[in-house]
Amino acid sequence: MKSLSSILLALLLSTPLLAQNNYVATAPISATPGGKNVIVGIGAGNITMSGAENTFVGYQTGNKNTEGFDNAFLGYQAGNSNTTGRYNVFVGSLAGLYNSTGTNNTFLGYQAGHNNNGTFNVFVGNQAGFFTTTGGSNTFMGNDAGQKNETGNDNAFVGAGAGINNTLGSRNAFFGKNAGSSSNSNNNAFFGIDAGKNNTTGSNNTMVGYNAQPVSGALQNAVAIGTNASVALSNAIVLGDPNNTSIAVGIGTNSPQFPLDVRGTINLRNNGRIKFAHLSNPLFNGTTDQFLTVNEVGETVLARHRLRIDNVNQWSDKVFAPTYQLPSLSEVERYVGVHGHLPNVPSATDVVKEGVDLVKMNATLLEKVEELTLYTIQLEKADKARQQELQQQKARIEELERLMKQVLQEKK
Repeated sequence: MKSLSSILLALLLSTPLLAQNNYVATAPISATPGGKNVIVGIGAGNITMSGAENTFVGYQTGNKNTEGFDNAFLGYQAGNSNTTGRYNVFVGSLAGLYNSTGTNNTFLGYQAGHNNNGTFNVFVGNQAGFFTTTGGSNTFMGNDAGQKNETGNDNAFVGAGAGINNTLGSRNAFFGKNAGSSSNSNNNAFFGIDAGKNNTTGSNNTMVGYNAQPVSGALQNAVAIGTNASVALSNAIVLGDPNNTSIAVGIGTNSPQFPLDVRGTINLRNNGRIKFAHLSNPLFNGTTDQFLTVNEVGETVLARHRLRIDNVNQWSDKVFAPTYQLPSLSEVERYVGVHGHLPNVPSATDVVKEGVDLVKMNATLLEKVEELTLYTIQLEKADKARQQELQQQKARIEELERLMKQVLQEKK
């Protein structure tokens, strides 16, 4: 009995047997099978299999294979439905279970690539790429990564639950646990745990950092970079968490001190603008009516050589209006005695605190010059009146002198 067992074992392992196949199986396969196959397991291989260079290990692995070749299936029913698929590697219970014609795939993990019939896919992890049917050139790594993908192509999902709900989106790259977990669109790049998980139909977005998110699931061309960074508009870039007021961005410096700290030249092109949100006229676009401006190379220069006023009331011509109340010099004297400066002229304390408005100061100085002119005119009029009075008094004196001389002569 021992000799018979040895003979049977030798026959099973002999190289000429059945086109150089090694069988450890419970049933015979095709009388003319393909060569160089290794088949181990109950129901492994197929009685009509003509494909060559396959390795099937496990219960019903490659069970329906006919012409498929260069496949390696390992695990319970791994590659069970494969017929003509080739160059596939399925490792894990039910891995690539329904793959029939898909080629050049690598699946590792329980039910990885379960429904696949696509090509050039790499799925690693429990149920990674589970529902993929015709999608191709995808790389899913992590438990449930790309689990619901059906027809999406050229995706790379790495991390547990990454891209789990993508069904048809293509050309996406999601790295990190739950990255892009709700996304079902194209051309997105999400890097970081939970990055881009709010995205649903938005495309061409980039989210980098833990929980970096679009506020809306339908944004386009939006970028958020940094932990908890969020972007609310399409075609916008946000750096950092909007709730963190300490964020500083440096360009040309590794120690930024301000929200945007630039060491270098800023070049504005095509009617570019600088906006100062706290000003009443916040936009600057390179053309200006202001006295000082910033030129195209970032230098502060004179935009024009004259100061202007907004309306005539800002100038000092009001001094010459008939209704203007010119204070008397005695009133001015009293004001100066109390305040230490002229009326309507800022004090030294005010200038230290507020500075000098050149337009207003020039108007004020001219106002004082015009008031001095009015005082001078008043003095001139008074002087002329006195001169006239003196002339009249002189004439009267001369007349009196003439009369006195006449009286004296008559007495003689």
